[in-house]
Amino acid sequence: MAQQKAVSGKVTSSDGDGLSNVTVIVKGTTRSVQTNADGSFSIQAAPGETLIFRAIGSGETSQLVGSGNVYNIKLSGSEEAIDEVVVTALGIKKEKKALGYAVQDIKADELMKNKNPNVINSLNGKIAGVNVTNSGGAPGASASIIIRGGTSLERDNQPLFVIDGIPMDNSTGQGDNSAFDGNVNTSTTNGNRALDINPEDIESMSVLKGPAAAALYGLRAAAGAIVITTKKGAEGRTQVGITSRVGVNWVNKLPEQQTKYKQGSYYNNKYVAQTFESWGDPFKDGDLRYDNMKDFYETASMYDNSFNISGGSATGNFFLSGSNIYQTGVVPTTDFNRSTVRFNGEQKYGKFTFGANASYSTSDTRKTLTGSGLWGSSGNGYMESVLIWPGNHNMKDYLTPDGRNNLLLPQVALENNTDNPYWLIHKNPQSDKTDRILGTVYTNVNVTDWFDITYRLGVDNYTSQFNTLVAPGSSVKEAWQNGMMSNTDKKYQYLNSNLMLNFKKQIEDWDFNLLVGHNAEDTRVKSSSLRGESFELKGVENMENFKQDNKYYSQIFNNRRIVGVYGDLRVGYKGIAYLNATGRNDWSSTLPVQNRSFFYPSISGSLIFTELFEKNDILTYGKLRSSWASVGKDAPAYVTTTGLFGPELTIGGGFRNHWTRGNDQLKPERTNSFEIGTDLRFLKNALGLEFTYYKTSSVDQILQPRVSNATGYIMTYYNIGELNNEGFEVSLNATPVKRGDFAWNTSLNFSHNKGKVAKLVGGLDILYVTDVQVGTGKAASYNNGDFMGISGSVWQKDAQGNLLLDWKTGRPLTSSSTTTYVGNREPDFIGGWNNSFTYKNWDLSFLFDFRKGGDVYNASEYLMTTYGMSKNTENRGEMLQFTGMSLNPTTKEYEMVTREVEANEAYYKDVYSKHTPNFIEKVNWFRLRAVNLSYSLPKDLLAKSKFIKGATFNAMGTNLWLLTNYSGVDPETSAAGAGVVGSGAVGIDYAGVPATAGFTFGVNLKF
Repeated sequence: MAQQKAVSGKVTSSDGDGLSNVTVIVKGTTRSVQTNADGSFSIQAAPGETLIFRAIGSGETSQLVGSGNVYNIKLSGSEEAIDEVVVTALGIKKEKKALGYAVQDIKADELMKNKNPNVINSLNGKIAGVNVTNSGGAPGASASIIIRGGTSLERDNQPLFVIDGIPMDNSTGQGDNSAFDGNVNTSTTNGNRALDINPEDIESMSVLKGPAAAALYGLRAAAGAIVITTKKGAEGRTQVGITSRVGVNWVNKLPEQQTKYKQGSYYNNKYVAQTFESWGDPFKDGDLRYDNMKDFYETASMYDNSFNISGGSATGNFFLSGSNIYQTGVVPTTDFNRSTVRFNGEQKYGKFTFGANASYSTSDTRKTLTGSGLWGSSGNGYMESVLIWPGNHNMKDYLTPDGRNNLLLPQVALENNTDNPYWLIHKNPQSDKTDRILGTVYTNVNVTDWFDITYRLGVDNYTSQFNTLVAPGSSVKEAWQNGMMSNTDKKYQYLNSNLMLNFKKQIEDWDFNLLVGHNAEDTRVKSSSLRGESFELKGVENMENFKQDNKYYSQIFNNRRIVGVYGDLRVGYKGIAYLNATGRNDWSSTLPVQNRSFFYPSISGSLIFTELFEKNDILTYGKLRSSWASVGKDAPAYVTTTGLFGPELTIGGGFRNHWTRGNDQLKPERTNSFEIGTDLRFLKNALGLEFTYYKTSSVDQILQPRVSNATGYIMTYYNIGELNNEGFEVSLNATPVKRGDFAWNTSLNFSHNKGKVAKLVGGLDILYVTDVQVGTGKAASYNNGDFMGISGSVWQKDAQGNLLLDWKTGRPLTSSSTTTYVGNREPDFIGGWNNSFTYKNWDLSFLFDFRKGGDVYNASEYLMTTYGMSKNTENRGEMLQFTGMSLNPTTKEYEMVTREVEANEAYYKDVYSKHTPNFIEKVNWFRLRAVNLSYSLPKDLLAKSKFIKGATFNAMGTNLWLLTNYSGVDPETSAAGAGVVGSGAVGIDYAGVPATAGFTFGVNLKF
């Protein structure tokens, strides 16, 4: 056999433009590459072998390798070869036309058009079926991402994140620590661990939407997967890149407050001056009125700098990068600081390829208390105080002359008082620090032209420290009034081993590919918490300043192991028809022995039906695809056994059972899915359409309902319940104009999903999300109803739907029940519209995203209403008219009556606020998510410099315009951030950091 050599060249369109992502294959072998952004490629081939070039909308083009080393190829009938090859499960690159399921990916240049410290936010509005929700405007805040609805009623429904072939943890914060130091998800703005990724390092992100696409990843990918591929060096000279950006952010919108009335209360006609509420006398001319909310926030700044150096040869490549981003927040004292270093390297030696990808990141976040503050502390979050602070008091006066807490009501006990927001941000900060190492080493050996072996070993290790401080004199429970400090160290260790054997053979018109593999992963999490109460010395804030009797310690371990084997069989015929079948069997340590082994298969197929007809200029490309898959999800750790409390100090001592009983009969949850779709391209790829219909059913849900106390327990785990999702996705892309130096590219996507709950038994009709309960409204899932529902209290009605009124007062009768269904947070549809205009060296792009329907519970408005600070309450003294049925105390019969009721403090507190629908709004929005203008210096100008090879300047604006019917701050809201189990915190708006708008200017230099 002839000796292989490096063969290179460039693939261009009929217009001479370089084509990216064209597949180049050495016929009859496993050797393949994709062309770079400029159409260039390099591959190992021997004289006498044939190169095959494939691109969407073009027939195959072949080139016999001879004595030459450079081959330039023109593909006719293809304007671009976009998304020809995508990264799928286990990092396997596949031709998109061969896939029987929907996969979409985003390249680096598109991510950078609206670069965000949290890379999840850069996906917003760009991919059909993907719902991204930013949790607020705090630096380092989390973002939740849900693909095609949820698959678990009481588990995290976010997808698996995979980077360079290794799953990475994307959990949020420290989890529920309420029993120790009061920290819950609503207590502060936690970041999810995708924040540790430098967006500049990313080459592409593939979104594997359904179980069929992600089945090979096993049970961790039951909710889909986000597959991230980082950059590598390319063959040629060494390149250096430097990017620097500076930006500002400001609060986009604030809640409306009433400005007519002072502090005070006239409840039941009895005036009280010393109260937190603002039901007092009207402001008079000459009275000082402070705009406390507007004055509280400040303009935030951002500095983002990074560099990279890359290069390579025919046998190896490398990529080295470093970055730092520093952000201040719109809330004073808050900030986020992250630094990263990455090295990717690969070297070929004969039949072997060796590689390593490694990154280190360190981040610090200073935060503040949000929501209701620390659970069980009798305290409050900063925004609660901002929302209700009376306008006749200057909120900036938070310290007495001797530096103590200047309380609004000094005569009220601290545990019943409310802290000033400035006191909270300066004296009671929250902070966290994370150090993370994420990496993989791998080797590949081409045993023969039809058989290769890949082994990959990956680690994901990080340590996060979460710190809470309560200063002496704070308005908290008595035990903490002389100060409290807590530190929680979370140590996460993950090891992944993956062996793949790949067999590939072409027999005449048939392509066969068989992949078999073995995977093992080990996860160990240890959380160690230390709390001190009542400082001994004033001004000394460390753990040594507490008596030993006032120190408390807690440690939690969570270890789990999964072992799996898998297979993937792919068959193709003439590049026209493809069939793909996968199977995986996992053994999970969290399930009982008899149920810990479970198998799940998938099958998918696609047909390029346009290859069966004569080529035409109208329908350039047409594909039908369909798939069915089943995937499992194991149980949380340790729920198959019952834990113990103790030792007890009572007579006889010993231990007692935990209040939650384990279940040694648990089975894995299972999600079955079906999807069918089509990919069409028209007018020589000038117009493209992708459509997908899907239906999923997630059964044997692992839930923790309450049980009869007669069992000796409060709760236990069961396999009950079913979660069903049905929906569709549409993606359109087009090039309406392409003339000379000008081009307009546009893409539109929208999707619809409906999530329904079924088969809850034993009187379990409602499931609540523990972290999302404000006032009478709660995030809830209803049996035989909506997964993303809202429960609450309502005014009473009779069987005919008539309002019931109190005979004496005329007010609507309220209900003590808070379980009534009052709304659904799931939107009717969501979407995005992305545009790019290029003219010579200029590029203008803008992204709109939109949503129709879905309810938002404005709990911040509920709080302001009860405290008399809502704009709605300015109509005090007006008479409101109600018509309904009322019980005549004389006749003892109901009569239809019309009564007038005064809009006063008692009405708003006792009646209006007890009707949750008053604070629920069905929202729509159309938002300018991002706009980016860039200019690249001409190449002929740069040619005069032997040093600078490229220079691009860009200006970017984010969230600059929002059209919505929502009366609150921003309808994109999630009160408890990302990672909340079940239906999550999306659509609950309560006392968080307001959303921000911003502007950034940057420069990118290449050397």
